[in-house]
Amino acid sequence: MDPATAKTLVSAALVAAISLFSLVSLQAFVAQILADLRDAGSAARAVPVPVRVDRRIPPQA
Repeated sequence: MDPATAKTLVSAALVAAISLFSLVSLQAFVAQILADLRDAGSAARAVPVPVRVDRRIPPQA
């Protein structure tokens, strides 16, 4: 096998490996987004918490 063919085959293998990794990563990313959206839809609504103001120094006129 001549060097040019070997380089071409190695490059093709690298491109295929990177493409496969990207596809799997993208699928996991989309699956996580869908899972988060499902969880957000079923989560309890936020309850407002009253804020207490602690004034140690009386306001000056």
